[in-house]
Amino acid sequence: MLGLKRKYVIMIIFAIVVSIVGVYGYFNYFGPQTVMQTKSGPDCRQGNVLAGTGRQARFLVLSTCEKAVGVVHDMTGQRQDDGDYQFNIDVDEPYKRLLNDGNMKQVNGMLVVEIIPKDQNNPNVAIPKNGDRIEVYGAWVTDKPHGWNEIHPAWNVTIIK
Repeated sequence: MLGLKRKYVIMIIFAIVVSIVGVYGYFNYFGPQTVMQTKSGPDCRQGNVLAGTGRQARFLVLSTCEKAVGVVHDMTGQRQDDGDYQFNIDVDEPYKRLLNDGNMKQVNGMLVVEIIPKDQNNPNVAIPKNGDRIEVYGAWVTDKPHGWNEIHPAWNVTIIK
């Protein structure tokens, strides 16, 4: 009888721990997040800047509209599992301020850029190739699980000739 009671107590404690971990994961990684645009201008998306982005809670928004210029690297031309195009840009000197230690250590000092499915057919979004020099606008975020900074989502991508 005492052994059966102990098993029930252990099962209840286990269920509570799993529930707490699930709630934490939802609100810090998987859940939605609404961040409204705070800047105006033709290159800044209005409304929720993370709309259409998966797992929004994993982002810390540093700026709702940021510009970066640089040369594309690590573009495979294939969409990731979430449908995004992801690549890195070796940013020009004025945009080095967008990088953090995670960028320096994990992506060779480059800025990660992601184009979400919602924007892939947008006439203001060119899908670049390695070696292209681009100007990109989007939300500047820290991807908390990876620890690096990104432009995600990128809603205006122009190949500079």
